[in-house]
Amino acid sequence: MTQKPVDFSKLRTLMLVAVSAGLGVLLYFLWKLSVFTDFQIGWAALSLGLAAITWSAVFYFGCLVIAGSMTDYIISDDTVIKGDNVELVSKTRTSGDERLDSWIEKFVFARNTFGMAVLPLLILIGLYFWG
Repeated sequence: MTQKPVDFSKLRTLMLVAVSAGLGVLLYFLWKLSVFTDFQIGWAALSLGLAAITWSAVFYFGCLVIAGSMTDYIISDDTVIKGDNVELVSKTRTSGDERLDSWIEKFVFARNTFGMAVLPLLILIGLYFWG
């Protein structure tokens, strides 16, 4: 099966947009939660978490639109329990192109970040409204 070529300039632009969106969300929530004037670690951590979710969502779903063929390089996802830690390990195959492989690694990282962050976010939203 032949893969359609990936446009690296679109991926770079998408990464810039995703980082800008994440930074914008971080600054907005730091400002709205008054972290700049009255620093509290909880609000700062929440703001950072929301910024990470924003970055990963924009980059992951943008990659699906721009270069959906990158999902073909993911072989499997495994949940590994190491002591008290639970890790999501994704196995990928190489493409033969170092540049593409590095973008696949970024794609998988964003995918895992988004996937592992959404469930806690939904739980927190549920606790806020119904707790």
